[in-house]
Amino acid sequence: TVKGDVHDIGKNIVGVVLACNNYEIIDLGVMVPAAKILQTAREQKVDIIGLSGLITPSLDEMAHMAAEMEREGFDIPLLIG
Repeated sequence: TVKGDVHDIGKNIVGVVLACNNYEIIDLGVMVPAAKILQTAREQKVDIIGLSGLITPSLDEMAHMAAEMEREGFDIPLLIG
């Protein structure tokens, strides 16, 4: 989940469904700052980044994440849920 959000049920469900469909999942846990997500994405050469959050303040962090991806030149999809 994004920084400031500890609600991980949705993240866990999506992770299981994707893993059962042969996707490799890198789960960074809960309350993960944008910098850590982007660092891991770059190091692992991921094809997509997924963000999860339940509470309203998570939206601001998700928007920040999208802006950071653009600023750092990422050209991969961003899934938000």
